[in-house]
Amino acid sequence: MAKKKSIPKQKRTTKVGESKAKVEESGNAMYAFRETIESIVIAFVLAFLFRTFEAEAFVIPTGSMSPSLQGQHKDVCCSECGYRFRATASEEAGDRLQYASAELARTQQELRRVEKMLSGRLSSRDRGRLEYALTGLRQDEQQKMRLVKSFDTVAGMCPMCRQLMPMRPDLPSNVPAAVGLQDVEEQKTYPGDRILVNKYCYTHSDPQRWDVVVFKFPGNGEMNYIKRLVGLPNETLRIYQGDIFVSDEANNGEFEIERKPSDKVDVMLQVVHDTNYDPVVLYDAGWPLRWKVTSSDGWDRQLDTKAKTVGQTYSITASSDETTHWLEYQHFVPQQRDWATARTYQQNGDYGNTTKEQWLAECKPELIRDFNPYNADRSRGGTGNPRAGGIEDIGWTMPEEKFGMHWVGDLAIDCNLTVEEASGEFYLRLVEAGRAFICRVDLSSGDATVSLEGDDSVSATAKTTVRSPGDYQLRFANVDDQLLLWIDGSEVLLSGDSPALIYDADQVYDGRENAVPQSSPTDLGDLAPAAIGARGASVSVDRLQVLRDIYYIATRWDSEDLEKICDFPHPMVDLTPEGKRYPTLSSVRQQFTDPSKWTARFKERRKEDFPIESGQLFVMGDNSPASSDCRLWASGNGNAMAKPGGSYLDRRLLIGKAVCVFWPHSWGEIPFIKRLPGFPNFGDMRLVR
Repeated sequence: MAKKKSIPKQKRTTKVGESKAKVEESGNAMYAFRETIESIVIAFVLAFLFRTFEAEAFVIPTGSMSPSLQGQHKDVCCSECGYRFRATASEEAGDRLQYASAELARTQQELRRVEKMLSGRLSSRDRGRLEYALTGLRQDEQQKMRLVKSFDTVAGMCPMCRQLMPMRPDLPSNVPAAVGLQDVEEQKTYPGDRILVNKYCYTHSDPQRWDVVVFKFPGNGEMNYIKRLVGLPNETLRIYQGDIFVSDEANNGEFEIERKPSDKVDVMLQVVHDTNYDPVVLYDAGWPLRWKVTSSDGWDRQLDTKAKTVGQTYSITASSDETTHWLEYQHFVPQQRDWATARTYQQNGDYGNTTKEQWLAECKPELIRDFNPYNADRSRGGTGNPRAGGIEDIGWTMPEEKFGMHWVGDLAIDCNLTVEEASGEFYLRLVEAGRAFICRVDLSSGDATVSLEGDDSVSATAKTTVRSPGDYQLRFANVDDQLLLWIDGSEVLLSGDSPALIYDADQVYDGRENAVPQSSPTDLGDLAPAAIGARGASVSVDRLQVLRDIYYIATRWDSEDLEKICDFPHPMVDLTPEGKRYPTLSSVRQQFTDPSKWTARFKERRKEDFPIESGQLFVMGDNSPASSDCRLWASGNGNAMAKPGGSYLDRRLLIGKAVCVFWPHSWGEIPFIKRLPGFPNFGDMRLVR
């Protein structure tokens, strides 16, 4: 019997070791796979929990918070002055467009079906019937294609130079040749700002007034809205003269103005004019610059017209006299006819069918209005109807209401100041309703005195850093019945540990209702609402800016159509309900240029009161003329706007507080690449305040 060969132990050990290694390797792979799966699951769970309880990303749907936050929009640089601005393009993705597009798709589907039937064998009778139907479908298709195309945003208005800027080259033939459509590039439409929302902050703390909040729309639980919180529980909120007033138990039922904190004022101010963006085209034709030297022996103006904008620097050298020399701002707003005249002069060297004198005779300063470039868009068909209100029908113009319907008296002035010698005084002045609010800076000591001219009861003095030669940035504001001052971006404490010097408007104007614009031949008043001055100082200034506060329109859901966009008697309304006749106006613009027309209407600005009960809040959009907010929410009586349930927001619908814009769309140029898709514009990342 043959013996079995014994397997050497070493070899057996080796095979067993190999088997163990394979088992261990297989176990490790399974363990690694399991760990990977668990990590992914945990990541999803954490992301879900984070999204549910901590933070969530949202896209701004509309422009009701512009300019703080943007809905779907065009983001452009003005082709004449270079100023960057946004215009709404929400109609390009609105419900009406989606409905029109769906109708077009159905028509085209039916059109293809009939064409396919015609390609087959048919009797002459059936062929005739189908060809007749085909003709009707093609006409219907063309009409619906025009309707869909009518929603295109084709132009927007620059807030600096007021050019109505074309944003598409395929515009109708009635656009003036001077616009130069051959050089127009089609501007892209961008989605709304992407924001991050803190969903935890209101779990253990109450929301604060002026927070930007996200909430479920009361009329549709699937829709998220974003607004600014202006009213709190158990108070009555009043909107009057563009400001917010509140009455509650703490002030014994009296209405008191709600003053925004200085950090909110700083970020909510909107630029009215900036000297860096005055176009050469207008200046060369003779259009006046907005800053006026009031005396020939005062400020000297240095201009540079080599680029597309007029470079401006204003300087003054110290003199022995005690005169304060002023440089005043006047709000000259060019209309589209002014742009047409200027372009005609640029191209032909003449003024067309007018003269320079006749043209400039119509150039008048006007009151600063609540103009918002986001609302000043022109669609191809206006309101979505290709036969009404669009570029194709009314030509290259902008309805007067788009320029703003309200006088804004709460202003700020900003400038870059270069001090040559630490001597003399520098002034910033703001005028509201005929009263001058002044900031005087002693350049030798750095002392700043903020006061109401002619009233010692409104005055404060503070130390600043402006006490030696050098460059400084100054900003002086009169907003919400308070005076504020910033030096190089830092607040100056004017009253104890507060940056605000508060005054009583009822006392200043002998009743707040008398706070209406003033002007006379000897004192321009509110037609020169901002100025800088110097006495015994050697200084120069550039980058002069005028800014304005938000103007909240006093309106509600049951107002008449005209009153919804205007909280004083509309300029085109001549009679009151009682039969009283207002001064007749030839245009909306005359209401803001003719001082004789001011008092009758502006003194009757409407007040709207809204009670807020326990568990309720009141929210409004920064873009007051274009915000569907608590003012317009109603209840009962079968009204179409009754869905939200009333002029309030239920506290339980609050989602959280907007924190930041975290992924702005790509904009601007990168070397060798005009635009890199998906690459964020880091300069637009910002906190939401």
